[in-house]
Amino acid sequence: MDNQKISWLWKQVEQARVSGNVEKARESLERLLEDTSVKKTPDENLATLEMCRLELGTGELTKASRRLSNFKWYGVPGAASLLMAADVFLQLDIFELSLESLESYLKIYPGDIDASRKQGLVLLMLHRDHEAEKILLAVARRERYRVASTLTYLAMLEAKRDRLEESLHLLLQAKELSPYDEKIEHSLLRIEALRVQMRRSAIEKNDLPLVDVVAGMTAGMLGLHGYSSEVVTVATDSWSRFCALAIPSGRKPEAWAAALEYAVTRSGPHFTQEQLAEEYGVSVSHLRSHYQILKESIEFPQVNLLDRLATEGSDLLRNARMEEITVILAELGSKRDEFQNASDAAAWVFDRVSPVDELQQREIEEFVAYIWQKKDYLK
Repeated sequence: MDNQKISWLWKQVEQARVSGNVEKARESLERLLEDTSVKKTPDENLATLEMCRLELGTGELTKASRRLSNFKWYGVPGAASLLMAADVFLQLDIFELSLESLESYLKIYPGDIDASRKQGLVLLMLHRDHEAEKILLAVARRERYRVASTLTYLAMLEAKRDRLEESLHLLLQAKELSPYDEKIEHSLLRIEALRVQMRRSAIEKNDLPLVDVVAGMTAGMLGLHGYSSEVVTVATDSWSRFCALAIPSGRKPEAWAAALEYAVTRSGPHFTQEQLAEEYGVSVSHLRSHYQILKESIEFPQVNLLDRLATEGSDLLRNARMEEITVILAELGSKRDEFQNASDAAAWVFDRVSPVDELQQREIEEFVAYIWQKKDYLK
């Protein structure tokens, strides 16, 4: 194949990419890879990487992984090829090769801050945490701590070290910078759940006094259940007033925390006593008796939650529905071979559960699509 023909095929690939014509791009790349004159040349490297990127975009992870099983560079790779290779290897969890490509690229362009951030992430995935921290902190300083993804990677690092308060703080900063990033929101929920779990463990080991832990435990659970900081403040203040009048009895802060949440939320959208008892891991009778003590001891402010039903109440309902959705999605994972495509799988899910809102519907659709993309790879 002469150079003119090679150039023409590459133009076809580029035009197909711009227009979103996947099949045209695939056909042109296949013609490049099949020609003997391209074998063991930089064009073969570039075409292989382009084909892998295309396959990853269509969920063909197994094909992409096999295609790269014996990958080697022919000649000296250019910066664009190195950067593309780093992305492809990272998506396939081939972290060592991704790191090699990034290091080679950064020798050419040492000032590329996006590549440096990605290098920090790859080092984090390789458990080279000290090196990852050094790079990510340098990137964050250059960005003046104003890029959400960098703060999220630093939060991951702190979470790995069990420094959950620091991790949560970083994630909250990232959330302010990118309020609609669902990955950050999910990370926040996971970290908050871990904080609550650690508080419970500390109580079981008698590391913290009951009086000091209930407000924090309730605040964490209120956040997980979709309530605002205003409700958290009401709960904290109410617990302080109660403790000023009485000494909480018993050794189960969960019972007091569940009762406190019920007391401050029952004037609007809220979980039932049975639901809260299950959430906090206590009996309904314990929750009810503790709530009765709280109610008789202090007066709770009436927070008009109904005024925020369309926002906060919606968040509450979405979180209350998540357990049901999680069970159905777990069942879907074992049935993925029964469907022809992701749309059929999503329809199966929606036949069994109704999303609370459009956002939750998109979340479910995206998760089903993700499972579908992983389908071949997980076999």
